[in-house]
Amino acid sequence: MPTATLLAVPITAASPPLLEQARSAKAAGADLLELRADFIDNLPALEHFLAQPRELPVILTLRSAAEDGKCRAADAERAALFERLAALAPDYVDIEFAAWRRSPELQAAVRGMSRLPRRAGPPETRDAPPPRLILSQHDLHGTPAALRQALEPLLASPADVVKAVFAAHDALDACRVLAQLQKWSHARKLIMLATESAGLITRVLARKFNAFAIFAALDSARQTAPGQPTLRELVEVYRWNEIGPSTTVLGVVGWPVSHSRSPAIHNAAMRAAGINGVYAPLPVAPTYAAFAAFMDYITQNPHLHVSGLSVTIPHKEHAARWLTEHAFPLSDVAQRVYAVNTLTRTGPADWRGDNTDCAGFLAALALVPESGREKTAAVLGAGGAARAAVCALLLRGYNVTVFNRTEARSAALANELGCSAQPWAKRLHTPVDVIVNCTAVGMAPAENESPLPAAALRSKPPATVIDAVYNPAETRLLREARQHGCRIVSGTEIFLAQAAAQFETWHKTTAPLDVMRQIMSGMIVPR
Repeated sequence: MPTATLLAVPITAASPPLLEQARSAKAAGADLLELRADFIDNLPALEHFLAQPRELPVILTLRSAAEDGKCRAADAERAALFERLAALAPDYVDIEFAAWRRSPELQAAVRGMSRLPRRAGPPETRDAPPPRLILSQHDLHGTPAALRQALEPLLASPADVVKAVFAAHDALDACRVLAQLQKWSHARKLIMLATESAGLITRVLARKFNAFAIFAALDSARQTAPGQPTLRELVEVYRWNEIGPSTTVLGVVGWPVSHSRSPAIHNAAMRAAGINGVYAPLPVAPTYAAFAAFMDYITQNPHLHVSGLSVTIPHKEHAARWLTEHAFPLSDVAQRVYAVNTLTRTGPADWRGDNTDCAGFLAALALVPESGREKTAAVLGAGGAARAAVCALLLRGYNVTVFNRTEARSAALANELGCSAQPWAKRLHTPVDVIVNCTAVGMAPAENESPLPAAALRSKPPATVIDAVYNPAETRLLREARQHGCRIVSGTEIFLAQAAAQFETWHKTTAPLDVMRQIMSGMIVPR
């Protein structure tokens, strides 16, 4: 019977006192401590901590600089330090597989741990078994194409626990790591994860795929690897304690997606609705080839249980193309705008594409007062969001002009959807009733940028300005528009409406919009 995956917190400094940090980790939900002796340059503090009664089981790690640690000692010196600290009965010792294979001293130290007298450990450890051996390997450069072959020597090792860490360049790498975890975790005690922001999904799903343990920082200032989440993020945002083998997987595909508020919104909504699912960011490089490779992989590996995807910049048109090439259906709206922001798995190897952005823009336009005369609108941008905005505006009877830096793209969009296009520079001199920003200009972390200079917002009567950017809630464009007397509509309204429509598409139940709005207004943004 699989056991619950342990949440391990790395401890990397002797201040605050180690015991205080251990108690904080336990209170935050940790099951295990990793004592990073390669970071903590204070041997007396380490020995004092190990000699005290334990708050949590302890992994003793003394990682070499060659594998992203800070220990530069020779193997013989490391072996002596391992033996010294192992006499104080840590529960596990973590040694790099490569070092263990080459070093007779480290191998002898491991064998000697079973014969060491317990010098000063806490009373409950005096008769404890010797530390269990974790053999680890860390690929700091990427995720090998032949991942299974790269793992075979480690999997065949005599370790009590096997640990393999890879750098993920994108979500495809992370999914390949998860597939190996899913394959081997029932046969061996296994820690397998990917670093970098793309690797977050491997930490979130470690519990689903029966990993022995996963690592999370006590707070964002104490991370030991790029992309490492905090305990609070895993537990509160990603529903760690609710994840199990039957949990379905959803996520947001884009480049970048670290700014996305979708994980917090959708996870809170699923919790409120009692749905057993988890939603995570999935960064996929900004080419069609990268998007297609990712979609092909998760389609060919249904055991990963990816059941639905939000699609954001720059992949909305890529998603429409991929679905078309595979003869998968698109909704009427998605066909009309030829942009997909919602993918739903309808069978082991089947998908459907929808566009809920249009519903989001229609919700925003419902906040625009009727003028009783011919209505005109300017759309900035020519990507997937712009296509949905044009569709919504046309449905509401607006004469629409599209402005984009690449004129060929705006001309193609206008020709396909039945509106007009003008060069980007003319956006400064075209008075309209409604301005809709569908570019990424002004999105965090570039909050000080705007797609329009303030002078272009002076119009009589004042225009309504809608910004599809929702992070921050009030962009520079909206702030300056308000200062010039314009009515403004935040991207928050568009985001919530499209997210609710996605939720209902995937889960076939009414979205808890009040919960989604509450989380949106005062939320923790996932890393």
